[in-house]
Amino acid sequence: MEQSNQSLIFETITTDDKVIVEAVDSYNKIHKTDFQIVEFIYDEVVFAKIKVEKYKASDIFDLGYFFHSLVALKRNRGEIDW
Repeated sequence: MEQSNQSLIFETITTDDKVIVEAVDSYNKIHKTDFQIVEFIYDEVVFAKIKVEKYKASDIFDLGYFFHSLVALKRNRGEIDW
């Protein structure tokens, strides 16, 4: 899959701002990507606005999977209760 060099900003539901920060930081270190959280939107649930400049389309899906896997791991360990 080809890498894009066009800047992309997207929003995702996160429920927790701390876990998405941890997921983005870890994903960037492992996969050498440049995702960055540019804004949190606090409503009934928390949304994160994320910017990326050098990515493959699969990185966006993989980051989502990585985040939800981290949530499941933290839930199983009793670190979060939502």
